[in-house]
Amino acid sequence: MNKIHVISPGRNPSTAVQNCVDSVGRQTLLPNSHTIIDDISDDGTPEILREIDKQDISYLEIIHNTERKYRLKNIYDHSIDKEPEDIICIVDSDDWLATVDALAKIKETYKSNGKLEYVYSNYRMSHETAPGISRAIPSNDWVPYRDPWITSHMCTFKVKALKAIPTANFLDWNNNWCRMGTDHALAMPLLHTLRKRDGDYSAVKHISDILYVYHFYNNPGKPRFGPAGDKLGNDSCQNADFIRQRGYIEAVD
Repeated sequence: MNKIHVISPGRNPSTAVQNCVDSVGRQTLLPNSHTIIDDISDDGTPEILREIDKQDISYLEIIHNTERKYRLKNIYDHSIDKEPEDIICIVDSDDWLATVDALAKIKETYKSNGKLEYVYSNYRMSHETAPGISRAIPSNDWVPYRDPWITSHMCTFKVKALKAIPTANFLDWNNNWCRMGTDHALAMPLLHTLRKRDGDYSAVKHISDILYVYHFYNNPGKPRFGPAGDKLGNDSCQNADFIRQRGYIEAVD
């Protein structure tokens, strides 16, 4: 039986972390574990998390980093030690699940096809009702490092898919773990590896339902893109462009 692990990394999510915890707690199918990693927040989040920890939620683990690791490294470190068939669901600690059956739908989708290793849903912005940019991969000719970004939140995958990727794919131009553009840095090598292995996207499935809420409005931790974008947005775009241009790095024997 596949276990489901929710991983919630974040820094300064004080305005939303309670929503994140509550949305997981309301699920009709509770996770086997929910790990919140606080990446040295300075907005009062550690105090909020200590109060939440007093609730003694059996599946909840709260980790207070003593050094800044950033999102991607936190996800990797708390996923890679799980069993190969376990399912990782990424729910950033400043975001939350949109429906009470989100995890049940994820698990049922994996259960419906034992070949699946990457399942993603649709999402909405916290201040909107319309769905986001996620949609089904149009054909086996779609290339993650080349074509438009369509495999956004909620990102879920089996641990064995992550284990198959050389960690060099998660590093930036300074050989540090990617700090920005981490949605791309995580998903692109996963999708590339599965497509290359199978010759198609038969191990990938899109759920059209909105299962995830992306907390954008009034959240300074989220990057703003476009002409009026901020430094977070510009840095995120720069790193995503670097990942695309570099492409996939094969394992070195």
